[in-house]
Amino acid sequence: MCGRYTLAVEYEELIEAFGVPFNPHLAEVYRPRYNIAPTDGVLILREKQHLPELIPARFGLVNHWAKDLSGAARQLNARAETVREKPAFRDAFVSRRCVVPANGFYEWQGEGKAKVPFWLHPPNEKFCDWRDSMKRGAIRSRALR
Repeated sequence: MCGRYTLAVEYEELIEAFGVPFNPHLAEVYRPRYNIAPTDGVLILREKQHLPELIPARFGLVNHWAKDLSGAARQLNARAETVREKPAFRDAFVSRRCVVPANGFYEWQGEGKAKVPFWLHPPNEKFCDWRDSMKRGAIRSRALR
C-alpha cells in the first residue's frame, strides 16, 4: 500500500518523458519532491483531445458522493483485482483515468511508532513503470498500489 511517493525530477525531464508541451506556469511552480503525502497538490497526466496534458490535482480520490474533500486522504490505493467492482473506484476507473508520474514510493517496516521508511525506486530509470497484472505491457493509467 502506497501512502507517500516521490517525483524528484526536473520539470524539463518530466515533460520530455511524457511528450507534454512546455507550460510556463507549471514550470514556475513545479519543484522536485521527495515526500508527496495524501491531499498534497500534485501533477497528473491525462489525455485531452488525444494529446497528453499535465494538470494540477490533489493526491487522493474524492468520490462523487463525498460531501467534502476530507475523504481524499482515505481513497489512495485500489487493488487491481477489485478496482472494477468496488464502488469507491469503479466510476473513476472507467471514465476518469490518469497517469500519476512518480519515480519512487515509500513502504514502512516495523512496529508501532518505530516504523522506518524504505524508498523503493527503479535503480536506472527516471520514472516507475508499473505494469498491469495480466502482463500486457505498460498501461496508460493506474492507481498506485
